[in-house]
Amino acid sequence: MRRAIAVVVAVFATIALVPTTTATASGAASPQHAATPQHNAAPRHQKASKPSYVALGDSYSAGSGALPPTDACLRSAAAFPVLLAKLGRLELTHAACGGATMAQVASTQLAALSKSTDFVTVQAGGNDIGFVPVFAACATLADEDCWAPLAAANAYLDTTFVKDAGALYKAIKKKAPKAKLIVVGYPRLFNGTNCSTNVYYSPTEQARMNATIDLLNTRLAQAAKKVRAAFANPTKAFKGHAWCDKASWITPPEVQIAFHPTALGQALGLLPVVARKFL
Repeated sequence: MRRAIAVVVAVFATIALVPTTTATASGAASPQHAATPQHNAAPRHQKASKPSYVALGDSYSAGSGALPPTDACLRSAAAFPVLLAKLGRLELTHAACGGATMAQVASTQLAALSKSTDFVTVQAGGNDIGFVPVFAACATLADEDCWAPLAAANAYLDTTFVKDAGALYKAIKKKAPKAKLIVVGYPRLFNGTNCSTNVYYSPTEQARMNATIDLLNTRLAQAAKKVRAAFANPTKAFKGHAWCDKASWITPPEVQIAFHPTALGQALGLLPVVARKFL
């Protein structure tokens, strides 16, 4: 198993990708109960079963924005859990769903877990601090429209967020007591410049939104540590690949699923960071 995952780390840069496109579904889907199992037929002589891997979370883990979605949860074949399962020869149940909060992950996705689950990734929290309303409010010409939703997000992060995230992680561990749990963070989205003619994010707004994402990652890492889970932070991997960077891995605000990792962001940003934690 360690050798199989090591291959992921070694070869992620040579993955053949479908050209990056954006999903055509409008808006974020309501979280659904159904997960999508990914089965790869094993050779008949192979008796040992593949390690089981369950991917939980929101649209970032679903792969929304990377390729056209395959279902109402906006899951994509280019999502890092799908790539990781293929390269690591894992039996994947892809339960992540666009729009999911931490509470909705707990109520609608944990049925995918079992006592035999070997690995779990969970990427949730962005919707809890209001990614969508923050981006909408900050897109106006008036910077002051941005401050109230950002203040609310930071206030939650500084109060009960770690407790709420910890409750989710404990519930995951209860359902899958033998599994290695990996909490996945979020990339910085902005580089200080605005390259859109339809929306405007000032340098100050971008800096404050990045700082909120940094704080979100800090709180996720704290909650993960409390339950002895690993934390995968993609911040460094996405450096130089923010929105408006020449080699951006972030979908722009002009598309219907904006500010999400593209196929390159999933494969070259999230995949290697998470794969290292599997080791």
